[in-house]
Amino acid sequence: MLRSAVRCSGAEQREFDRYPLALSGKIFLPAEDASFDCQVVNLSGGGAGVQCSEPPPLRSFVILYIDGIGRFKALTTRYVDGELGLQFIFSDDKREKLLNDILHFVMHGTKRGTKIRRDKRSTGVKWGHFLRPNGDCVRCEALDLSLQGISLKTKVQPPVGEIARLGRVYGRVVRHHENGVAIQFLEPNARPFDVD
Repeated sequence: MLRSAVRCSGAEQREFDRYPLALSGKIFLPAEDASFDCQVVNLSGGGAGVQCSEPPPLRSFVILYIDGIGRFKALTTRYVDGELGLQFIFSDDKREKLLNDILHFVMHGTKRGTKIRRDKRSTGVKWGHFLRPNGDCVRCEALDLSLQGISLKTKVQPPVGEIARLGRVYGRVVRHHENGVAIQFLEPNARPFDVD
């Protein structure tokens, strides 16, 4: 990964107010098949400011995961005083949902609870393995599947937040259960049927 991000300065015009906060997150850089932890230090309806040990290059396409809030496609736009600026790429509906989540966090100091599942789940899908970032190939079996994610039966439970590869699809471990793990796909409509 390119370890240097161009430092920029100067005033910027913001359409949305930024709210200071401190939430754990993860940045996924698809072009380099890399992911790393970050701290979200401010958030708005148009983007976020994050701190991370290895910021991706400017003008990179990334996916930001904010624990308890969701995932957002974004472009890296600036790097000033250790803070990486991200500009979100999403629909007006998703922006409205994010603004409501920010308001809830600012007013109550907590993240919203888990929402009702939006997609029908299938139980007729099997799976053979997934890959961890360290290269380990983990045997597993699909318990159920939706457009949003997959529940896997496995003896290995990677830490919550770790990115796993299922065929050509990537997902983030979002929780552990008694039989294995639940993985949320990085793309909303991704389905892991194209096995390498």
